[in-house]
Amino acid sequence: MPDYRRRATREAMSVRLDVNGMMADTVGHAGVTREEVDGLGARTSEIARALKARRGAGELPFLDLPYQKDALARTKTVANALREESETLVVLGIGGSALGTRTLIEALETTRRVVVADNVDPMSFGTLLDGLELARTTFNVISKSGETAETMAQFLIVRDLLLRQLGAVDYAKRVVITTDADQGALRQVVHDEGFRDLAVPADVGGRFSVLTAVGLLPAAFAGVRVDDLLAGAAWMDTRCQEPDPWRNPAHLLATLLYLADARHRRNVVVLMPYSDRLHCYAAWFGQLWAESLGKAETLDGKPAHVGQTPLSAVGATDQHSLLQLFTGGPADKVIIMLRVEDHGREVPVPAAYADLDSIGYLGGVGLGRLLNLEQRATELALVKQQRPVLTINVPQVNAFTLGQLICLFEVAVVFAAGLYRVNPLDQPGVEDSKRLTYGQMGRKGFDAERAQVEAWLARKRNDYTL
Repeated sequence: MPDYRRRATREAMSVRLDVNGMMADTVGHAGVTREEVDGLGARTSEIARALKARRGAGELPFLDLPYQKDALARTKTVANALREESETLVVLGIGGSALGTRTLIEALETTRRVVVADNVDPMSFGTLLDGLELARTTFNVISKSGETAETMAQFLIVRDLLLRQLGAVDYAKRVVITTDADQGALRQVVHDEGFRDLAVPADVGGRFSVLTAVGLLPAAFAGVRVDDLLAGAAWMDTRCQEPDPWRNPAHLLATLLYLADARHRRNVVVLMPYSDRLHCYAAWFGQLWAESLGKAETLDGKPAHVGQTPLSAVGATDQHSLLQLFTGGPADKVIIMLRVEDHGREVPVPAAYADLDSIGYLGGVGLGRLLNLEQRATELALVKQQRPVLTINVPQVNAFTLGQLICLFEVAVVFAAGLYRVNPLDQPGVEDSKRLTYGQMGRKGFDAERAQVEAWLARKRNDYTL
């Protein structure tokens, strides 16, 4: 196994940011100039100093998660016990309590089954429950607040099922709770029922929680090398301490995307991994970028309505569905490609039909090489159409490189928030929908929200429903 304590090993497995396709000297007026980046020098230096001070004051605790050894040890202890008892771990969570876990499980090699039930669709959730052997399954209920409607509904269903099939004594062994350490409804449930539990740090929001027990417990249960994951995040964190954005991949990434939006009207950012294993990582990025930057007000309460719209695509699949829009459609996008140099295995294409030029040329080429050649070709096709494109080169998809990718965008998003002058840690636009749901469900204290929904339904015109 690689020894990531050695600097040479870390350097060889470093994720690298290639911004050539983003710059004006490559894509013309659609690109960002070096002068634009350097012109923000005073502001980016101020943001870097402010973030360093906030981190020192404990206001950005998610950045220190790679170094929380005690929390990691506790998580691994619980995971090892679960591996002795269960063949399957079912994660009940949604949003930040699910996307990070799905990213880790889908990207990395696993030895034990983990299923993330991240929606309340009755068909999919009911079918999942029908196929489980409950005596060999543990349910990990994740909600920091302990009042997430979707997760709590799932939990109540599972609790009833376990009680009926396993009995009041044994059912508690099938549940692990991950929630706030001190407060919330789930914390009370833990006290009342004696479930095993792990804590979500108080000041770490859902979309930044993948390197807490939220993501690490399921990953450790699945057999992921979580120490390597945190080592990768720590390595990227070290690289992101440079004050000069031209030497800091996260700060440069944030600055280029901000300039593309604010000055070049590129308000859509597409993350396009050339690896099926990183498909869910693109979805994780989508929540991180959308919830952190999509804000109606600046920090001082002025109207803002800022934030790039994140989209996900997969190479080479979406070259045959979305690429036409990316190259010929509105000039409103930046494409970020994730290129994987070594896919972990190669599947050679046999030589055949040598007399058919349109097929025979494929003989002897491996699928991994074909995928990487397609990435390079698509990168150039975008550049030729003056469509800005960034490339992130990933040596391999493993726990160490995935930890780097997670840290890269977490640092980038808080830096971008400084440029937009918004709070990256709140999500006020999400709360109204939650409250309106509570009102419809009859939760106490939400009568006004119920009345709002009823008034809206009464306003709907029948002639507008076809």
